Amino acid sequence: MENLDKIMKELKETGMKQTPQRIEVVRTLLKLKEKHPTLNQVYNEARKRVPTLSFSTLYTTVKKLEELGVIKLFDLLGETRIEVNNKPHINIIDLSNGEIHDYNDDSLVKKIVEETGLDYSDFVLINILVYKDKSNK
Repeated sequence: MENLDKIMKELKETGMKQTPQRIEVVRTLLKLKEKHPTLNQVYNEARKRVPTLSFSTLYTTVKKLEELGVIKLFDLLGETRIEVNNKPHINIIDLSNGEIHDYNDDSLVKKIVEETGLDYSDFVLINILVYKDKSNK
């Protein structure tokens, strides 16, 4: 995900107004990008600074960012998560605590894509779920 000004310019070019609410949504996405936040996490964090933000504005902005290829939405355990890293990579998801870690290895991503027959594009996202068994320490 690029910087705030570039993203806001892209949104403006689609006809979306640059409101304080939309600016804060993008600013919050940039702030939380490493956490692969849920929509609710972004909403709650952004409302701390802009209490007039509606969930509808958040959702509309996020969907437009997805259309533009700036972010990717994916479902994890019934919650919509936001992927901000738009380079092909692997998400390692720890099911015991819900944490998601990016693993960047272009050769491994290409190998997985080739072997599975997936369509390799600019925004390949491979999720690998792992569960740490806490009883075997």
